[in-house]
Amino acid sequence: MEQIIDFDNIKDPGKKEWLLQSLKLMGIGFQATEKPQTLKEYNEELESGEAEIKRCGFITADDLKIEIRKW
Repeated sequence: MEQIIDFDNIKDPGKKEWLLQSLKLMGIGFQATEKPQTLKEYNEELESGEAEIKRCGFITADDLKIEIRKW
């Protein structure tokens, strides 16, 4: 899933910095400038996703609900 954040509309530099640091801390990849994805990048992303699925590196929605109840 891709989330688009318009950094230009965040006027407070502290909030902008907090957002960037939070994304980094959570391991959420982002790019500050918009650029087209190359075919090589696209294929690498697909291969990475397939490898993650093969090694069961994901959590199902049901398992996530169970985990959330523990919070």
